[in-house]
Amino acid sequence: MQTIDRNEIAKDINAKIAGLGRNINTNWELGFEKGQVITLEKQESWTDGGAFTVCNDCPVEYNFEIENEVPCHVVDYDNENEVIALGAEDCEDEKEVLLPSGTKLEVVYGEDASDNEEMGYYTVIFRYVEEEK
Repeated sequence: MQTIDRNEIAKDINAKIAGLGRNINTNWELGFEKGQVITLEKQESWTDGGAFTVCNDCPVEYNFEIENEVPCHVVDYDNENEVIALGAEDCEDEKEVLLPSGTKLEVVYGEDASDNEEMGYYTVIFRYVEEEK
């Protein structure tokens, strides 16, 4: 039986979705600045409005959003092999979406200290940057 991994699944693009979100907690500020372009070094889990709980107690919280459509893989919770490979059993509420490594995102709204002071977390908004062909 051939096994699949997260990277293979993430590369199997089956949707283009705007408004994806992701929450993370870190030990320090990441320093996102407007205009900065990042390239994902590995696949990442995002969500299309699902219920996801960050499972660490790191003190610095981030709420990420991608404002435009981005090619992605929407997890198929009816595909047992995919769900097992992702460790996503009984996680349908998360509405997980995978972005493949190499995805480029430009910061359109970077870290603002007032966000953290008022809301207790930083909001960072990205725009997907399409690959030139």
